[in-house]
Amino acid sequence: MSVVDDLLKQILSDEKLLGSKAFRDKVFTDVPILRKASQLKRPETPQKIRDMKAMAMTPEAYWKTSAWLFFTQGQFMADYDDDLAYSEDFVKVYPTYRDFTTEQLRGYFTWRKAVRNGGIQKAPSPYPFMYVYELLNGIGTEQGLTAFHRIDEFCKAYGKHDETLMNYREKWLSDYAIYHNLPSELLSDIGDSPNENNIITLMHWEDRSAEDIYDAVCDMSSYRPEQSRYVQENPDIFRYVLCNSFIKVSEFFRDNRKNSFCSRLFGNMAETAYRIFDTAVFYDPSPVRETEYIVNEIHSYRLRNGKWFSRHLTGCRHRSAKLGDFVKAVDSVIRDETGYQFRLSNTEVSKQEKSIIRSVIAEYIKQKKIEESRRIEIDISKLSGIRKAADITRDKLIVEEEPDVEEDIIEAPPVTPVNSDSPLNEAETEFLSALINGGDYDAAARKHGSMTSVIADSVNEKLFDTFGDTVLLFDGDTPEIIEDYLEELKSIVNI
Repeated sequence: MSVVDDLLKQILSDEKLLGSKAFRDKVFTDVPILRKASQLKRPETPQKIRDMKAMAMTPEAYWKTSAWLFFTQGQFMADYDDDLAYSEDFVKVYPTYRDFTTEQLRGYFTWRKAVRNGGIQKAPSPYPFMYVYELLNGIGTEQGLTAFHRIDEFCKAYGKHDETLMNYREKWLSDYAIYHNLPSELLSDIGDSPNENNIITLMHWEDRSAEDIYDAVCDMSSYRPEQSRYVQENPDIFRYVLCNSFIKVSEFFRDNRKNSFCSRLFGNMAETAYRIFDTAVFYDPSPVRETEYIVNEIHSYRLRNGKWFSRHLTGCRHRSAKLGDFVKAVDSVIRDETGYQFRLSNTEVSKQEKSIIRSVIAEYIKQKKIEESRRIEIDISKLSGIRKAADITRDKLIVEEEPDVEEDIIEAPPVTPVNSDSPLNEAETEFLSALINGGDYDAAARKHGSMTSVIADSVNEKLFDTFGDTVLLFDGDTPEIIEDYLEELKSIVNI
C-alpha cells in the first residue's frame, strides 16, 4: 500500500476528525471523501498545444534565442482557437508561450479569438502584451501598414481597460515603421516628431512666416508666455518683439558665430547606437542587411552589419530651458522698457541678446508713434456746427446783383520753383514753403483744393523715406516743423 493510501486511511479512522463539523453533516456514499491528485478529472490538453510545447524541448531550441522560439511557436499557433476561458490575473515580464501553463495558454487563445472578432475585453495582464508581440512579429496578420494600424487600434482600444499598454504604444509603432520602412508621415504625431518639426521651423527661420516662428518658439520654450500677466494684457507687442528678437539674434549668430542660435538651444547632430524593439519580444529573421530610414532632416536611423544606429540632435528635443530663458528675457525687458508695474527678474541671457531685444522694442514703439501721427481723427460731434457755418457762408455769397466796381489788379504771388530732385509735388512744395516762411499755408493748401491736415500728412509720408522720421507735427489745427530738419527742408523747397 502506498504512502498516500496509508495517509488517507489514517485520516478516515480518526474519530475526533469524523465528529468535526467538516464531516458530521456529510452524507456518505461510495464516492471517496478525499481523493488523490491522480483521481481528479482534468481537461484534456489539446494536441496542438502539446505539439507547441514540444518545440521548446527540441535541440534547436536549446541554442537559439527565446525570441526565435516565440516566433516559431507563434507561427505554428497563428490560426489556433480555443474555448476555455481563464480570468485569474498573474504577472509575467515580456511574456511568451513558454511562460504559460496549459490553462493560461488555453485562456489566452480563447481571449485572442474574441479580440480578432472585435470583442476586446479586459484580460490577465500578460495577454495584451503577448498579443501585441504577435502583431509585431507578423503572427496572425499581414505585415506592413495593416499590422501597423492593428497595433495602433488595439492599444487605443485596450487602453480603456488598462492604460499601461499606452506607455509603450509610440515606441512600438515607431520601431515597426522604421523596421518595415513605412512612410515617415505615419510618425508625424508620434514620439519626438512634433517637437522636431518645431525645431526644423526655427532652424529655417529665414523661410518661415512670423506666425510659424512665434508658435514654434512658444511650443519649445520651457517658459510659458501664455501664463504671463503682461503677455495676456499686451499680446501684440510681445508677439512682435519675441518673433523679431529671435530673427535678429539668429542673424547675429549666423554672421558672427561658428554655430547657429538653434545649435546653442538644441545641440548638434550625432549618431548613437539604437536598440530597436527593446520593449517587446521580437525576432529578426534577416538582421544582416543594410538599410536607412529618414524620419526628417534632423532624425534618421541606419542598420549596418546587424546593428541599428540613430542620428539625431544631442541636446534637448523637448522644451528647451535655454530657449525658455530667452523668452523670459523678452518678457522681462519689455516690462522694463514700457514701465509695466509688475517687473520680472532678469534671466541668464547675454548682453548682446538683451541689446537686440531692446532695439526691437524701440523699433516697435517708433512704428506705433508714426502710425498715430498719421491717423486722422474726425470729431463727429462738430459736424453739425461746421454745416451751419457753411450755410451762413453760402448765404453771404449769394447776392441779388453785383455792384459795378473797378476791378483791382492783384499781382499773383510768386510761385516757388519745384526742385526736380524733390519727392514733393507743386502743391506740397508751396505749402511747405509757406510754412517755413511764416506765410499763409492754409491758402496754399486751398489753392490746390486740399486741406491743411491732408497735405501735411502727404508731406510727412513722402519725406519719411528721406528722413526716417516725421518732419511735421500736426497737433490740433496748427502744423509745426521739427526744428532738427528745418535746414534740410529749406533745401528741398529751394529756399
